[in-house]
Amino acid sequence: MKKISLKNISFVLIFHLFICLVVSQVGLLLNFPISGIYYPLSVIISLLICRINFTSGLFLFTLLTGLFLISGYFFDFSADGQSYHQESIIQLKQGWNPIFSESKSRTMKVWTEHYPKGAEVIQACMYFFFGKLELAKATNIFLFVASLFLVKKAIEYFNINPLQQWIYAFLVAANPVVISQILTFYVDGLGYSFLICFLASLFLFIKTKDKIYTLLIVASITIGASLKFTSIPVFAVLGFCIVILLLILKKKSTIKELALPIVSLPFLLLLCNYNPYITNFKEGKHVFYPLRGEGAIDILERFAPPGFVKDKNRVEKLAFTLFTKTGSFDRENVSYKIPFTVYQKELNRLSDADIGVGGFGIFYSGFLIVLLVFYFINYKRLQNLNNQQKLLFLTIIPILFSMLIISDPWWVRYIPQFYLIPLILLLILEINDNKIRNLFIIKGVLFVNISLFLLAVTVLNVYGTEKTYYILDVLKKSEKTVKMDARNFSSNLNRLEEYGIKYEEVKISDDNKQIIRFQPKGSVIIDDNYKKYEKGLVYGFLNKYLYKVD
Repeated sequence: MKKISLKNISFVLIFHLFICLVVSQVGLLLNFPISGIYYPLSVIISLLICRINFTSGLFLFTLLTGLFLISGYFFDFSADGQSYHQESIIQLKQGWNPIFSESKSRTMKVWTEHYPKGAEVIQACMYFFFGKLELAKATNIFLFVASLFLVKKAIEYFNINPLQQWIYAFLVAANPVVISQILTFYVDGLGYSFLICFLASLFLFIKTKDKIYTLLIVASITIGASLKFTSIPVFAVLGFCIVILLLILKKKSTIKELALPIVSLPFLLLLCNYNPYITNFKEGKHVFYPLRGEGAIDILERFAPPGFVKDKNRVEKLAFTLFTKTGSFDRENVSYKIPFTVYQKELNRLSDADIGVGGFGIFYSGFLIVLLVFYFINYKRLQNLNNQQKLLFLTIIPILFSMLIISDPWWVRYIPQFYLIPLILLLILEINDNKIRNLFIIKGVLFVNISLFLLAVTVLNVYGTEKTYYILDVLKKSEKTVKMDARNFSSNLNRLEEYGIKYEEVKISDDNKQIIRFQPKGSVIIDDNYKKYEKGLVYGFLNKYLYKVD
């Protein structure tokens, strides 16, 4: 029996999304709306290109089925995910063409119409095909798995055992930003996963010259740079620095072999980002509207203390977010915390998809301190670096430059790539010729840090999802017309539609106490004496012991 091919599985996971995006964008340019046929067609094309073997094909089918089931079971409870991200998907699925017409967006219209939609276009095709909106956020899980597999393939070229290869692959893929957003429609973690897939594919292409990795480079950059306004600058700076490094390392042959993909990328990015960049320009707006130009919306000042955004430089902002409490800004007390200390408020915020500061986790500052201590203790052992270690040190440079263009690195979802730098430094210790002991301590701290995110995200989302299913069952069995104020989360209306529940949109006062909530903040429903029934085992247990107040 042939082995499972991590390369081919990763290829299908990424490339079918690329095909789906490109075909959809060509259709939109020709004034054809999004179609449900694009998604299965993209899967078939990807399978034909890589000619996956039976064993890998069976594993891939099982994997895709499992990931879709996970995504479909959970509801997205994030603010941006339920507002303009889902609204964009819904509008696209219903026939909106962002190149030629205005949307009928029910909420946050400026973001729906003027933000990049690389992910949303793909997800609209998935929604169209499957008929269930929540299935479309499986893209985040796909890229987590693809980045895990590609990093594992790349690390095989380093002198460490298979178990350690998987450990490092997991540590790289499981960025806290990725974990926090993996069950949402947020795109920051998705962008990081594409960045990792690009870097791993580039490394593997240099090592193997396999054309599959060339296609993965193109696909990862095209989609990864089409997710949000910061995506293109980040990938552009990263790519430019890598080309310079390849020239310094006398790898001109590699650049020549990648010439066609490099030349094709500007055209693909223009195609996949006609809206919003070209449409903004044609409308007389700044290409980065609504973040720049006349009528720009400042989304940073409102979350930070007065003066923090304008008065602090990039290094100060980064240092603060790395060594402060995890959560929101304390506007009255902007201070650092002692590494390895834990606060209840930090634990409460770990499940948030959009953590304000300290977003890499409660123990991340401690992890950085321990890593530095190991470098200080072992500096003599590190005096004669091997070629692999030198190469790893050099790879830090492009990542640093890609961060320097971000003016406010305190919000870690804007700089998820920083997380990669300490891991590169850790890998340098791991592959040192003069063996360095007790590295399990550093990895252990990071594992605990990641595990807290995984636990918080899992528990909260299971609770919220079970609660939502309970509410939907109550509403459906009542056979009444539901009076709902969706507020900024109009996508919640689609939950009712998918469940076959009739509804009427009304305005509900904040003072009204007779309401039902899907979540602490967001849409509200008038409690029209619906008949309640016994809660399910999971929801009942969590409601009784962990979430006593909804």
